[in-house]
This record gives sequence, C-alpha cells and structure tokens, in this order.
Amino acid sequence: MCRTHDTTAVIRNGVAVITCEQCGTVAFRNRDSFGGIAALFADYSLVGRVEAIGAPAGEVMAFRPANPSDRSTMGAIPPHRWFRANQHLWVCHDGSVLLLAHRFPLVSRMLGS
Repeated sequence: MCRTHDTTAVIRNGVAVITCEQCGTVAFRNRDSFGGIAALFADYSLVGRVEAIGAPAGEVMAFRPANPSDRSTMGAIPPHRWFRANQHLWVCHDGSVLLLAHRFPLVSRMLGS
C-alpha cells in the first residue's frame, strides 16, 4: 500500500479497504487483492462484459448489487476512477455499476461471463 500519501481506510462487509487516491491503488487488510474484492462484493451479480475503452486491461466485467437500493459497499472505493488492486486487477464504479478490469481470461470463465 502507499506509504507516501494519505490513505483512506473503511470497513464494509467486514472487509478493511484502504485506498490511495493519489496513486490510484486499493488494498485489503489480511486479504490478497482477489480475495478482498471477492469478499467485499460477494453479493453482487454479474451483468456481463463491457467494452474496455479507457480501461487499464483488455477485459471488463460489470456487476450490480443484488439489492439495487444497497450500494453502500461501493462507497469503500471512490467513484469514477480506476483503482489498481494488483498488476492484473483494477476496480471502478459509478455508484450503480461496479466494473472489474483484469488480464486473466480464467476470471471470466470462473464468473460465468
């Protein structure tokens, strides 16, 4: 995680999320990046793939919360910007749709896309 800038730490769904807006990074306490994102957004449903225009990776998957009125989990990560969880995984949202950009075709197959 960033040791240079001020970071923001929040807890959502029992997951400690740390973001640095200056570096554009997100990390999870006591979890790796895939495990942190999986735990944080476990109740989200896959909507499908979207075009990767402007995305940091070639494949982008869109998710929505199971309960459309409950978007509080997305508040753990600032909106309208890609945050790097690791060298292969990024997350972004607009307050209603969560986007995951990745470089692993296996991720899409595992999630049913």
